[in-house]
Amino acid sequence: MSDRVAIVTGGTGALGRHIVEKLESEGYKVYVPALTMDEFNSVFDRSSDETGQVRVRKIFAFDCDALDHDSVKEFAEKVLAIENGNVGYLVNTIGGIDAPAMTDELDRSSIERMMNLNFYTAFSFTSCLLKTMKSNKFGRIISIGALAGLQTSSSRLAYSVSKQALINLMDTVSEEFKDLGIRCNTIVPGIIDTPANREWGTPDEIADWVSPQDIAEVVSSLFSEGFRSVRGSVIKVVSSL
Repeated sequence: MSDRVAIVTGGTGALGRHIVEKLESEGYKVYVPALTMDEFNSVFDRSSDETGQVRVRKIFAFDCDALDHDSVKEFAEKVLAIENGNVGYLVNTIGGIDAPAMTDELDRSSIERMMNLNFYTAFSFTSCLLKTMKSNKFGRIISIGALAGLQTSSSRLAYSVSKQALINLMDTVSEEFKDLGIRCNTIVPGIIDTPANREWGTPDEIADWVSPQDIAEVVSSLFSEGFRSVRGSVIKVVSSL
């Protein structure tokens, strides 16, 4: 597609903002679902750039509650209407992790909370864009998984199940629509170097963590035509060393 239009969920987050910036710097027009416009502006407003130079940036936002399917549908419809259906790229970065808990200590609400955050948000955005991607015979979707979705982790059942479901979502969509130019992949990072994680990490541990910029580079590469044959893959990004 000649005009590259992307949606990055969680685009104001510690990882998402770097993906938004990377894609925009490469000529993509990027839309971000935001809980509030104040949140969006606090991350992406460059009107007071200390260089004094003003550059129009192609980063836009609408209010959206990613946990509410109707809100996601409304967001997607707005973007599709503005872009005349030309939305070919989606990055699902919304996610979170709960406190460790042994299986006998878990209740259903804990699993539902992780599924809502890590799986259903990605499902909502993906499903709301698939019909258009099918019509265009083009789509590139990337979700951010976790190592816990690939291996058994003690005290992480709720988190693991939700990330396993996310990986399966990407693999299933990629298989179902492989003949319609739609390609999905999952990036599985190690510990990401974010301000929140730095509060508990030691200097030696932090040195081995994955930077958000590294992940943004992988997203950009997977979206490029050089990777057009890579679909349904799990790409591990586990260390910056």
